[in-house]
Amino acid sequence: MAEKDLRYNLIYLINKYVPENEIKPFYELISRDDIPVKGILADFNKVKARTVEKIDGDLISDIYFHFC
Repeated sequence: MAEKDLRYNLIYLINKYVPENEIKPFYELISRDDIPVKGILADFNKVKARTVEKIDGDLISDIYFHFC
């Protein structure tokens, strides 16, 4: 997974699971040169509005594998 794919996938997950009023800080972190993936995923788990679907859980596992 390339960095471009990482950004795309994180934005996809944020848009799908995070409440609208919580999204802005995630975008700021994703736009950094050194994306703090572990922190983003930890915060994502705290604020997600619903249970993550299996396919998206697999995507999160893939992100962890490549970037954490």
